[in-house]
Amino acid sequence: MKHPRWDLQPAVTKLLPEQQEHLIAMLQQVGFERTGKDVFEAFFPILPFVPSEQAVVKEINGVRHVLMWHRDDVFYRGYHLPGGYLLRGESYLEWCGRVLKKETGLLIKKAELIRTFNTRPETGWVPNQQIAHFFLCTVEGEPTHGQFFPITQVPQNTLGHHKKYVEEYLRAFFLRRETMRQGGIWNDGLYVAPEWNWLVVASNEKWEKSEVVFDTLDKALAQVDLHRQTTGLAVLYDDLGHEIVQSGY
Repeated sequence: MKHPRWDLQPAVTKLLPEQQEHLIAMLQQVGFERTGKDVFEAFFPILPFVPSEQAVVKEINGVRHVLMWHRDDVFYRGYHLPGGYLLRGESYLEWCGRVLKKETGLLIKKAELIRTFNTRPETGWVPNQQIAHFFLCTVEGEPTHGQFFPITQVPQNTLGHHKKYVEEYLRAFFLRRETMRQGGIWNDGLYVAPEWNWLVVASNEKWEKSEVVFDTLDKALAQVDLHRQTTGLAVLYDDLGHEIVQSGY
């Protein structure tokens, strides 16, 4: 749900000198620990925010599962990953640790950055622009909230962007890691998929290249598998230029 002022906020600040002076004085009373909701959300249509989303993954019967829990508020209704906004002065580990402790009761041991996302109302799912940091977290303890779901089968009423984070990009992260272990990453940055898409770059026996864009990871993987059955080579890229898999492995 888009913030109601997203399309109304002016691009240029237009305040009289006395109004600007008053605003600056008021802002000096705003706490950086983000207490309260209305003042915090008033900045949604003005400044990009930096949230984290934490993937806590464990294997159950040989299948990777991810921790999710349900929330119901104005902008976010449905299942979602643990997550929260960055506070001033926090390191990555402190940031993830605070959020996980608050939302799940888990103690963090390690936070590994999977990737970042630039989500905004025009991409869907969020009320404002967010530069989301997606982490894989190693933890201690058992969660006090939420439950584990297979990373390929999260609930249908999962927040739209979180569903993509898990079913597309968390899966791709593990596939990329396996590519590293089996043969290494050799093609990072050579090609980049359009935002939120996947790109398969293939060459045939004559070394003639083709580039095909796919809107889901499964479709892209199917294309790579097709090339794996032939003599051609195909490499799968995400929208940051990361090599995920290639048909040689």
